[in-house]
Amino acid sequence: MTLVLVRRAFVACRSHACNMLQQRPMSAGSKLAPVAFTALDGGGQLAKITMNYPPANLFDHSSLQALGAAMDAVEATSDVRGLVVQSNVRGFFSAGFSLPELYNVDRAGFERLWVTGKHVFRRIYALPVPSIAAIDGHALGLGCVMAMACQRRFMVASERSLIGLNEVAVGMPVPEWLATRFRNLTSTRDAELILPRGSSLSPARAHEIGLVDSLYASRAEMDDAIHSDFNSCRVSARAQQETIRGLRHQFLDHFDTCFDQDTELFWQAISSHETQTAIGNALSQLKAKSRKSS
Repeated sequence: MTLVLVRRAFVACRSHACNMLQQRPMSAGSKLAPVAFTALDGGGQLAKITMNYPPANLFDHSSLQALGAAMDAVEATSDVRGLVVQSNVRGFFSAGFSLPELYNVDRAGFERLWVTGKHVFRRIYALPVPSIAAIDGHALGLGCVMAMACQRRFMVASERSLIGLNEVAVGMPVPEWLATRFRNLTSTRDAELILPRGSSLSPARAHEIGLVDSLYASRAEMDDAIHSDFNSCRVSARAQQETIRGLRHQFLDHFDTCFDQDTELFWQAISSHETQTAIGNALSQLKAKSRKSS
């Protein structure tokens, strides 16, 4: 299943979903991750980051830098009251790391990629405003990680879509801080049954265990729900932000404590002969299948 999804990531159509939320002109970010701001009924602005790197929003250093630049714009806007992270690529929120970036990578290249990704996760998670990952398509590996950085995950209930931390399926362990975040969203039992298998979940199953908060029949329905949710909030911005900071500081302290150890653990995993062989075989199969389908 993992190889099928990665193949789709390489050969997926580059057409984009057109039913974006109505918004004022782009004010920041890059073409890979533009940022738009929409005025909210209760005051302040809703920031929307749109990942836009076809065919599957695969993460390499450039796309992660673009996501970081988008967060620069959000953090620099003093009256932001909410954040939405979404995709403009049909069928994908994000399929995770780009496999070629991890194949025969040296330590410096790996650390640049991995550390950049973790910093982006931290910034989304630490933002002291409500946040929603709007998922319409697959959210796998690092794609699921970025969705888990948000306070909530809304998802279109397509039978074709999958969401999950599938790192184990490609020979990489789930880091302890990420397992903790997954466990906090679901349960210890679900984490123990799902993460060691590298399982990807249907929207219905993800909703059942709490990984996804709300399901919708269409992108338009999900977008309407997001706007209604943010526009209905009338609480004090200061009180809300201080409460969110208080709720999140314990996990952030844990995340920071194990930052360097986690990087070392993943370098040992990704540089192992077993993992590199698995990635090389996967890439060879993808190329062969792509030639047959072309």
